[in-house]
Amino acid sequence: METDQFLGINCIYTSEYKAGSSKFYGFLFPVKNSNDFELKIKEYKEEFADATHVCSACVIGLQRDYKKFSDDGEPSNSSGRPILNALLSNNLTFIGCAVVRYYGGKKLGIPGLIDAYGGAAMECIDKAEIVTKIVSSTVECQIPLATSYLLYNYLARNKHYTYNSAGNKFEIECSQSMTASLRTDLNKIDNLVILNED
Repeated sequence: METDQFLGINCIYTSEYKAGSSKFYGFLFPVKNSNDFELKIKEYKEEFADATHVCSACVIGLQRDYKKFSDDGEPSNSSGRPILNALLSNNLTFIGCAVVRYYGGKKLGIPGLIDAYGGAAMECIDKAEIVTKIVSSTVECQIPLATSYLLYNYLARNKHYTYNSAGNKFEIECSQSMTASLRTDLNKIDNLVILNED
């Protein structure tokens, strides 16, 4: 897999898992960064304010270097870690998972909690359509209309870039690994100004 490709998802997947008399609801969702993940968990905690626990985990980054999990009051490593392990074992990234528990009155013990939280996460993953995605960057630039044909010619020769234009302003999207090369090429076009810095 190329350096800016990763395995992820495009939408939310859910599951329902029962253990003892407790119910566990899993939610698997794409995230862009840690702030995105935290906001999503806050939403779930508000939506399921009557739940006993909302445990969660996320994996972010092309090298999957940002990992976080929360046991949300369950015994240490009994809930958030099995959710995280489910994400890691499937090589997913830029992804978060929350498992909402409604306590049914019967204690499950640590092994039971690990099975339930990990199981709810795995059921979401089993339902999910896992896709290969690319981390992309956008370069914004401006060129006088009189010489815009130079940029159009360049883009026509380099079909791996996609772009939007409005008048003399362009947004050119490319895979993250090609951004430096794109910027170098754009700097060679007469009268073109790159608007956003690295």
